[in-house]
Amino acid sequence: MKLIISFLFLIFIVHNHNAQSIASNMKVAEDSLIYFLEKARAQETETNKKFYNKKFKDKLSYVLIRNSKSFNYPFEKLGKQMGTMKSPDGVFRMFNWNLELNKYGEHQYYCLIMKYDKRKDNYYIIDCKDKSKYARNPEYTQYTDKKWYGALYYKIIPVKKGGRTIYTLLAWDGNDISSNKKIIETMKFSGNKKVKFGDPIFRIDDEKIKRRVIFQYKQDTYMSVKYKKIKKEDYIIFDHLSPTSPELEGIKDWYVTDLSFDAFVWRKGRWEYLKDVDVRTSKKFKTKYNDPLKEK
Repeated sequence: MKLIISFLFLIFIVHNHNAQSIASNMKVAEDSLIYFLEKARAQETETNKKFYNKKFKDKLSYVLIRNSKSFNYPFEKLGKQMGTMKSPDGVFRMFNWNLELNKYGEHQYYCLIMKYDKRKDNYYIIDCKDKSKYARNPEYTQYTDKKWYGALYYKIIPVKKGGRTIYTLLAWDGNDISSNKKIIETMKFSGNKKVKFGDPIFRIDDEKIKRRVIFQYKQDTYMSVKYKKIKKEDYIIFDHLSPTSPELEGIKDWYVTDLSFDAFVWRKGRWEYLKDVDVRTSKKFKTKYNDPLKEK
């Protein structure tokens, strides 16, 4: 009996030591990652920024692939400088960051998606390549990991369509020195270690159904786009944008919030648009909101 107890105690000690060793190694790796990311962002030239960013990205890929524990490791310090979100259903994890490249405020985005491969009993990495600089008509275009409309994601919303999970993503884009963007995007896994962005599921009145929704607004202002569940229905509620004066209609660099709210509600496999929503109840106002700019 004493021999069995001693053996179990020995197993406990070894297991505890291994757990502490893994945690220690991950902490060292996290500190190293933070060093390279800070180094990249501190550089003055675009060339040097990208040089150190490559070191950061290579190091991050190595850490994620070599250590399966990294999927659940909190990355608390690194998470203060970039996105390290896990999907609510636990299927994948996103490591998502940006570099501000030049004096014009242009950004380059990066995203590594970590997902479990049941067949190989291991994790794999999908590397998303930001090609938003070359995007044409992005609200109606489908993208892949090889040609990605880059942004910083801050919310993952799993929804079901035809028995399949589609992930709705809320994102921010620094755009340039004049304006920012908020983006409502979709993502789904496709084929062998690939993803597709942009399902045609955003219905706005009589417009052509969109694959993603992009809001552009004045750089020094704020726009809210938030997910909310009300009475078992999924809502994305957002500030309505209007130009600062009527003559600036259509010039998105001068759009700001006008104190009204619109929303999308998930119904029958689509995000349906609702205008003039009461944020307390997510119901449409009985009387139309009066835009103060149009009252002048």
